[in-house]
Amino acid sequence: MKFFRAILPNLSISLQLALIVLVILDIFNPRVGLLSGAPFVVLFAAAAVCAVATAVVLYAGWRNNE
Repeated sequence: MKFFRAILPNLSISLQLALIVLVILDIFNPRVGLLSGAPFVVLFAAAAVCAVATAVVLYAGWRNNE
């Protein structure tokens, strides 16, 4: 549990930053099509799952401390 509490928030932040970079690059150069295709869907799904897992792990740790 301690491992997940240490790794998941960092992984979630890095995936969200990668998504932000892709969106900004797509805004400046839409012809590349970074937001259309399987790699974006996989990155988006991984970021969403990681964010939910982070929330569950941190909430469970918070509930155990009380």
